[in-house]
Amino acid sequence: MQIHILGQGRLGRSLAYILSQQSIPHTIYGRSFPVNVRGLVYICVPEIAIRDVAKQLTYHEDVCVVHASGSIGLDIFPVADANIACLHPIQSFPGPDIRIPESIPATLECGQHISQTARANILTFANLLGFTVYPFLGDRLAYHTAAVLSGNFTTILFSLAKEVLTREGYSDDMAASLLYELANQSLSNAKHGSLQEVLTGPIARGQAALLDAQQENLDWDLELSDLYKQFVKLAHKRL
Repeated sequence: MQIHILGQGRLGRSLAYILSQQSIPHTIYGRSFPVNVRGLVYICVPEIAIRDVAKQLTYHEDVCVVHASGSIGLDIFPVADANIACLHPIQSFPGPDIRIPESIPATLECGQHISQTARANILTFANLLGFTVYPFLGDRLAYHTAAVLSGNFTTILFSLAKEVLTREGYSDDMAASLLYELANQSLSNAKHGSLQEVLTGPIARGQAALLDAQQENLDWDLELSDLYKQFVKLAHKRL
């Protein structure tokens, strides 16, 4: 199977690195790429450019064209009766020069007319990359919203938590070291149970006075203070 990766951003370079580490032949392209190829084409360009790239490709029976976006469906492709699919890795890729994720879950949505061979090639490709593949279900907008909540928002919250400590004199590295294991264990707990089962701390214990005091203590940033209040409110509704 010929493997063509379109896009030399963080995702494309990370996937190329994974393949290179296994000595798996592949080609990665930047702005210029062949439009008539065989094998598997994985589009890893920014979402705004996917439609334009997809329009340039030739869709014949010996090629399978796949894009990597979580927020865009199969209607981005100019043809429906071809070997098309979306293989979306639900993971953060900072780039191969920084870190390759150890675990990469992904969802797969295939076009109605995809051949069994093309589908098998996608699954083989995903396996080579270390993806754990799940079927795509439901609405794209809801699906991608969930990914943003679990990925981007946890990053934002952790950064905000570090900021609270750095204001008290901790270095950024020290704040990160102090808070990371708690955040990591909390996510692990959340993976294995409902909010009611795994939530700990003053919200779970119903310490309203302490929660109010902590919110007031964040009055140096009214938006952060309000965010704290809203999180407490959301948690209470689900407990």
